[in-house]
Amino acid sequence: MYFKSPLAAMLLVASHLASLTTACSPSTLSIRNDNSTGPPITWGPDTPSDPATVGYFLNHFSINVKNLTATLDFYSRAFGLRHIFTVQASEHLSIAYMGHSQGGRNGTGYQTTAELNRDKNNAAGLVEMIHFDIPDKSHLQASSVRTNTFGHIGVIVPDVEAAQSRLEGLPDVRILKRVGAPTESEGEVAIANGFPPEALAQVSAEERATIEAVLSVINERFLYVADPDGNMIEVQPQD
Repeated sequence: MYFKSPLAAMLLVASHLASLTTACSPSTLSIRNDNSTGPPITWGPDTPSDPATVGYFLNHFSINVKNLTATLDFYSRAFGLRHIFTVQASEHLSIAYMGHSQGGRNGTGYQTTAELNRDKNNAAGLVEMIHFDIPDKSHLQASSVRTNTFGHIGVIVPDVEAAQSRLEGLPDVRILKRVGAPTESEGEVAIANGFPPEALAQVSAEERATIEAVLSVINERFLYVADPDGNMIEVQPQD
């Protein structure tokens, strides 16, 4: 980062870190109801949802992939998602679904593939993968390469340090930010989070320092990794 006054920037960062660390722990900064210091938080209203939307829920998100086989293998080995099905829509177009067993998150909720498919439209947290197998895939650019409206995939794990150690041992998992490392305002994490260099150039050095200080505290216990296409995955601790 560039600062007009290094001392001023250091003092600004230190003051933000001091106020944030006294407010609450890094992993719960944005969800505590008693946050009285640190960055301002605007809470959503208690207004009930429109009754017409009863039964609505987020079922899946979709990513465009360059290599379906590699992506299915990655999400299976790295995060335990199960391959539910792949539809060969045409000679070059394939559509696949992956998800976790919905019976429980502690290993007791095993489901067969048929059961996963049966519950697909009543499940949450599924991943759809669209693969258009054409020679030139240069138009596909991940969020960590070029900022777009997709930021990252969020995964909750019981022990983030143990998850980090495990993922570091997998050959095709690329670590973007380790647990305890600062969240820098430059690089792939910043790009995926919506702060490419051309965006940060439009704010002051002081605000860039503020962004880096605040996010470094909020994300201190978060792990960021990239999938085979460079899509960012944010791994948060459950506590």
